[in-house]
Amino acid sequence: MSPVHRDQLLRTRAGQWDDLRSMLLAYADHSPVRRVAVVGNAPLEPDPVRAAEIDAADLVIRANAMVLDDRGDLPTVGTRCHVVLLSRRTRLTPWALRDYRDRLYLVPQAGFVEYHPGDEVGLLLETPFWPEDLGAVPLPNAVVKARAVQALDPGAAPGAVIPTTGTMGVFMAHEMFPEAEVVIAGFSFLDDVAQTHWDHHSGARVKLNTRHQLDLEARLLHRWIDDGTVRRLS
Repeated sequence: MSPVHRDQLLRTRAGQWDDLRSMLLAYADHSPVRRVAVVGNAPLEPDPVRAAEIDAADLVIRANAMVLDDRGDLPTVGTRCHVVLLSRRTRLTPWALRDYRDRLYLVPQAGFVEYHPGDEVGLLLETPFWPEDLGAVPLPNAVVKARAVQALDPGAAPGAVIPTTGTMGVFMAHEMFPEAEVVIAGFSFLDDVAQTHWDHHSGARVKLNTRHQLDLEARLLHRWIDDGTVRRLS
């Protein structure tokens, strides 16, 4: 690739990154964003303080098998959601498409290219349960995933490391809104990098993708927690 074409490509990717940030900002309650909450799927015990801190965020990002507190529940994970990162391999929870007109849905790029007829967890936009009036925005590998992999392991071979969807959400919050407080909850790998299955707050249990490098993800998030740019909610 010539230097000119490379510069053009980098400018295009930088522009796409800025466009994604603008989309997230459009769904936030306030601008500038003062707090971003990113909620993973690990089981959590009831905690009204945690739930209140999540719901007080200007921008709440959730991933995949997301759960919201329903009326009558003990406050645990909060009730609000502005952005959903939804992997193509996710089996939807009852909360994933609730109030979908009020949210931004971001689908990792594989969700737009890996589809087989009859596969209900294939291309999300083609599935029977996907509302006809709901669009979704792809998360381009070269724009988001590549940046996240670079942060996790600069020497990783192409395709060797696939960040978890939750970590992608934290990465976007941390890098797109450096002036904001970033709070996170529901990330089990911070305490257990050896797990081979995900236990979800929704009650599901799924096998871990072997290309998720939990040790690398835990190291990155712990570094941000230690330097104060991310705060983990108990």
